[in-house]
Amino acid sequence: MPVQEIHEQRADAEKEVKRNPHGDFKKIQASRPLFDTSKTWQYTQPPKPDWKLGDGANDGGECLKKEHVAIDPYAEGRPAVFNYKLMISAIVPRPIGFESTLSKDGESSNLAPFSYTQMGE
Repeated sequence: MPVQEIHEQRADAEKEVKRNPHGDFKKIQASRPLFDTSKTWQYTQPPKPDWKLGDGANDGGECLKKEHVAIDPYAEGRPAVFNYKLMISAIVPRPIGFESTLSKDGESSNLAPFSYTQMGE
């Protein structure tokens, strides 16, 4: 496949990702309530202090009553960008650190976010 055609397919796929669904962020921001300076941070106990690994969610089993959806990333007709969008919306927080580099001559530096997630089947 010619390189130009590959680039065009990627550009078309990028349209499907829709990274920012809010076209006018200033309008969205203006619709929110004003910042409340009277609120302060406070530490509390977790909802279920005796929770241990394997107990599940703190909802008394309600989440298990809901219908769950299985997603086959290899399903016919499912574009890879759909899988990418699902992962970036589900795996948070990102990044987990920063990587810095300095060129040998010391003239050029770079600081970039770094994150690592291992996806398995």
